[in-house]
Amino acid sequence: MTTDRKPESNRLERVFDVLLDQNRRLLYENELLRTELKRHPTGVLQIRSIERSLASAWRHCESETAAGACNS
Repeated sequence: MTTDRKPESNRLERVFDVLLDQNRRLLYENELLRTELKRHPTGVLQIRSIERSLASAWRHCESETAAGACNS
């Protein structure tokens, strides 16, 4: 018995394309927001704070992934 995987593959490709488009839009919006924040002295501090928080979360997630605890 063979199953036709073409429809499932097409659906996954469409979903993937949507996700890529959403990611592109988020990156663009992020750059616009960064530009606006950089116009204010406290904005630069906010950017640095968020970057540190994200780096810390990334390191934590990487270490938890090795232990099998961080799946998101």
